[in-house]
Amino acid sequence: MKISHKQLESCRISPKSWVASRQPGAGWASFGYRQALNLAISAFHSTNNIGTAKAKVDGYVAKNFKDAKRIADLYGYLDEYAKWFATSGIISADSNVLLAYPLTSNWQLGGLISRVDYLQSGYRAVLFEGIAPGWEDQLRMPLIQTAIAVRYGRPATEVKVGFQELDGNTLTDTRYNIAQRSSAEDEFKKIGAQVWKLLPNLSP
Repeated sequence: MKISHKQLESCRISPKSWVASRQPGAGWASFGYRQALNLAISAFHSTNNIGTAKAKVDGYVAKNFKDAKRIADLYGYLDEYAKWFATSGIISADSNVLLAYPLTSNWQLGGLISRVDYLQSGYRAVLFEGIAPGWEDQLRMPLIQTAIAVRYGRPATEVKVGFQELDGNTLTDTRYNIAQRSSAEDEFKKIGAQVWKLLPNLSP
């Protein structure tokens, strides 16, 4: 079973509620403006072409969106991001990276990493989300650090994790030590064990 890193904190608070949200009839999240922006930025990094990214947005708008102000913001944020990136000096190694960690486990951390940067010291995993107070305490962050280290074959000590707010392109990051990463791994496993107990028809 896989849990998106975006859902991990709510599952951490109540595994029972998280399991209930996955049951038939619980509904699916709709495709939103932020998701469209993330995918357009990924297209920008894949092609290094803002025109290709805008064409992606054109398609999303035609199929999904009607709010004129939010549509204008969507194009505006894409333009501002491209301008910011061009002057940032950042080298993007990858974008929209799909997690599956650990690979050998029946309880995996999933979800997308918006961008992975090359740094002189290694790599940085960046999530395109608002920077919430106390984000450093979120369980997903040290797990993402380890997952990215494994994926790219680098020591976890050479990986940073953080957030970028796209309405201004504020970027922040941190790095977790071995004790913090080990503690996060242990807690993640315990949460997984709780989830499996709430799913009696499944066997780990």
